[in-house]
Amino acid sequence: MKMNLKELSTQTTETTTDRIKMRLSENATSMVFQIFTKNIYSNPIGTVVREITSNCFDSHIEAGVNAPVLIKKSIDKETGTIHISFIDYGVGMSPDRIKNIYGVYFESTKRVDNQQIGGFGIGGKTPLAYKRSTGHGEGEYDNSFYVITIFDKVKYSYCIYEGAETPEISLIHSEPTTEHNGTEIRVPVLEKDINTFTKEMVRQLYYFENIIFEGFDDEYRYGETLMNEYQIIRGKTFFYRGTEYSEMMHVCLGRVAYPIDYNVLGLNSGDYRLPLALRLEVGDISVTASRETIDYSEKTIKIIKKKLAEAMKEVIEMLSKQYGNITTLKQYFEVKNDFGRLYLHKDISINVGNLIQKNDIDFSNFKYSFMKMPNDKQLFRFFFNSKQYGKKQKSRYNHDFFEGGYSELVKQEIALFYVDAEFNRKVMKQAYLNMTHSTFYIITKKSQFPLYDIAELFNVQLDKAFDDNGKPVDFVQSLYELQEEYFDIVREYTKNYDKVEVPEDFILDRKNRKNMLSKEMRNTTIPLKFVGGYKERVKLDELFNYNQPIFYGTQEDEGKLRKIYDMYCGLFDKYAPVSSYSGYDNKFTNHYTSNDQKNKKKSIMFIILAHNNIKYMEYCKKAYKPDEFFIKILYRKEANVMTYFQTYELRENWNGVGKLYCSNNFEKISIRWGKKINEVNAFINALPEVSKTTDIGYLKDELSEHFDLTNVQPTKEQKRISKLIAEILKLQESNNNILEYINLPYHNEVENAVLIDVLKKVMVL
Repeated sequence: MKMNLKELSTQTTETTTDRIKMRLSENATSMVFQIFTKNIYSNPIGTVVREITSNCFDSHIEAGVNAPVLIKKSIDKETGTIHISFIDYGVGMSPDRIKNIYGVYFESTKRVDNQQIGGFGIGGKTPLAYKRSTGHGEGEYDNSFYVITIFDKVKYSYCIYEGAETPEISLIHSEPTTEHNGTEIRVPVLEKDINTFTKEMVRQLYYFENIIFEGFDDEYRYGETLMNEYQIIRGKTFFYRGTEYSEMMHVCLGRVAYPIDYNVLGLNSGDYRLPLALRLEVGDISVTASRETIDYSEKTIKIIKKKLAEAMKEVIEMLSKQYGNITTLKQYFEVKNDFGRLYLHKDISINVGNLIQKNDIDFSNFKYSFMKMPNDKQLFRFFFNSKQYGKKQKSRYNHDFFEGGYSELVKQEIALFYVDAEFNRKVMKQAYLNMTHSTFYIITKKSQFPLYDIAELFNVQLDKAFDDNGKPVDFVQSLYELQEEYFDIVREYTKNYDKVEVPEDFILDRKNRKNMLSKEMRNTTIPLKFVGGYKERVKLDELFNYNQPIFYGTQEDEGKLRKIYDMYCGLFDKYAPVSSYSGYDNKFTNHYTSNDQKNKKKSIMFIILAHNNIKYMEYCKKAYKPDEFFIKILYRKEANVMTYFQTYELRENWNGVGKLYCSNNFEKISIRWGKKINEVNAFINALPEVSKTTDIGYLKDELSEHFDLTNVQPTKEQKRISKLIAEILKLQESNNNILEYINLPYHNEVENAVLIDVLKKVMVL
């Protein structure tokens, strides 16, 4: 007969004379036992944990009991042997069941019940796959274990071990008992394997509930923990317990977890980065004979894909519903600042932001959904003023700068205070807060919102903010309500400035210090050395009344003071530092004092004092230690410093361009080239003065301590200007020989009409 091999299983035969049933060899028994006892498992310890625990739960299902399964570690006091026991309180096993079910490979009572996990009839024998070295010789091991089972008031103790050809079961002892039916599988364990058993208990039993672990408290668990109390959250299509098993979507078949091979499914695993387990019943999909992995048949692949899609759909629906319940501004901020945070139960959440777009969120129940909402920081700066006090820091490289916004409020990393009405500064309170906080902020509400700010931030054009009766128009009224709701959030996460109490001992200490400044003390002189100047004796009263910054230190700080002195001279004003003191008329002098009346008030001081004179500096108005130079002064030049190092090569190249090619009149020779030259000139002229006229390259090491100069990259505009300069230099090079040959006065400014006419004719443009 002719047969279609692709449809072989559905063909009918015309005769039975050639039909042969396949069978095992007479000598295959031992080999089969070897395969299904030891060689089938790639992870014997994990298999023992999974299969024996599954049998315990199956026994409870069969008996209809809800008692927890007990997994216990114990030590035999006489032999020192460590045992791990898996104990159930189910049906127990009669001698007949031991002989005809448990003792027979591939025999099972569970194949018609999807509630029970087993079914192959080999799981109960898996402890035989766990090899323990006997130490008697290379390759020798022991894999015996014990079964203690109670059935109908009799306790039976068996030893299961590897026989000459097949595993064997020996009854060790039996005795009457009053204990409840149940079974204990007791496995001897090597001490070196305890951690592995513990780790596998976490992984293999991740979705098993109602287990009690006993005796494992002192074990090292590779960062994983055996817990007697944990929560498994059930969705319609998924389970969630945590992220310890996997951060990718996986399968929970019955109670057993399996990873998914997304390559086999033809899917991108990155699209399923969620720590959820697909809910599948035993029998829904197939597993390999070892039950260690999923058997990816076409049917199984189809089912898993379907379950993945259903779980993803459920998660998105849950997230959409959660966002649909947003009503308050605080809830709105929490969603926006932690987009995709799905709360599964109270404080238990996962991030599923990659599954949904922000513009897909329905905020229809949010009170202010009718207006375009800016982000929390923009809204904060629109509604509130936040003024910095204490040690002011304005660089992006420090961590004490408050930008405003809900997320910054919640972090509470900086001391923040609010004032309900107008801020009235209290000198003593400010001094106390200066002492207790390096930096703090006072937050107050703005009373009015400029129309141009409303238009820019909310994309709303208003003719006026108030009607003819002086009442806010509807949109502005909504803004005031929104401001008040935002200020409630400010109140929640900050402190009330008006309620700050200054301790009495602080007030007394301040008064005592002030009284110490007697007239006699003020007239005392102390020696000090001006960095960049002379050593003088200075009257304390002059120091106390000096209104400009003083940076001070001892001899040990001279190196630091010299650095900040050099930075000040290079970036600010080299003539401003005080260099001497005149005891005759009690005046500080610098380079401006005698020759520049206009700049007389420009002054700063860098001084070195003796240790015992440092105490007087706290009475000066603006005295700071060297480490405070950045937050007090240097931060102002951040943009200049970055621009200098970004444009250094650019400026050097432009300095190499001759006068002719730098002339703003070059467009009289060539409009195209004149336009390029004028663009470069405009850019150079707009650079900060320090970038154009001062060489601060030698200060790079010092400045690198405060600014990130490790990888300074030019901006897009700076790159464009560099390209223009390169083109102009190439133009100059192309014309050098010609202009030198005819000996024209081309080094001067381009003003002479005749010269311009000649250059037009001879230059290569």
